[in-house]
Amino acid sequence: MRVPLLAAAARTGRPLAELAQQVQISQATIGDATARVPHSTAIAVWEAMAAASGDPAFGVFAAELVGAAPFDLVDLALAHTADVETMVRQFLRYQGLYHEANAARLELRGDLALLGHRFRGELPRSQHLSQFLLMVWTTKLRRATGRDALLTEVRLRDASPRDATPLARGFAAPLRFGAEEDALVFPRAVLELPVRGVDAALARTLLPQLEHELRGRGGEAAFVAELRAQVQARLGDGDALADSVARALGTSERTMQRRLRQAGTSFRDVVDEVRREVALARLGRRDATVTDIAFMLGFSDLSAFSRAFRRWTGASPSAYRR
Repeated sequence: MRVPLLAAAARTGRPLAELAQQVQISQATIGDATARVPHSTAIAVWEAMAAASGDPAFGVFAAELVGAAPFDLVDLALAHTADVETMVRQFLRYQGLYHEANAARLELRGDLALLGHRFRGELPRSQHLSQFLLMVWTTKLRRATGRDALLTEVRLRDASPRDATPLARGFAAPLRFGAEEDALVFPRAVLELPVRGVDAALARTLLPQLEHELRGRGGEAAFVAELRAQVQARLGDGDALADSVARALGTSERTMQRRLRQAGTSFRDVVDEVRREVALARLGRRDATVTDIAFMLGFSDLSAFSRAFRRWTGASPSAYRR
């Protein structure tokens, strides 16, 4: 996952070195807007930063610190599209460059447009990251059009907080809590508005570079994403997991391992990451016991799951659930 963290970290008021040590990533990574980290690490970073700040609307204010300035090549290209619809659709095309599991979507419903954000699969979610992403897009739309009052509604999966004033002030729109997905709703006519300050020549230069990066990551990212999905679907296969996943992908186990090495990872690392993410998501619900989750993830017994979970989080599954 790739997301700018430096401005958000500044919001906490704590030294970067302290935050980096807490979540076990390098200080350079927090300061690098193009750095890629596992999804679970990104969630841990956002939760740690929000806790350090003590701000329940941390994501919104972090987005305001980031502002509308482009922070990477994709962002720069989006800022120089002809109109808002092109900007949104180009984001949807290149969203995989930010996160392989991104599944944002644009839906048109009569006179309204909905820009929704979610991740594929049962990935853990941080309300602070979700609010950050929606607020970043709100800021981009305002900058692109020169209009502040754009949104018809903001939908958030979170329960209504005790004080929604900071969120209402940031989005300047009605808020709907407990929604099925995080989304911005705005008049469909906004999509037709021209983007201000466009440099068409720059856009023509940037798009081929993005297409090249997309193709370069395409084979690697698509293979790893499909493999992750197959691993998640077959976690209960135990010792036969690698063989069953390779068969599902139509390849040999040896070739699968080689392609994963080329992608900078391994089958063991992918399984470990998928297990962690599914475990965190399942423990956040109450529809299965810890023992059920352990066997669902393919662990031989509860103690093996508990050891792995302590390695991931520093806590036992039962303590985490409490």
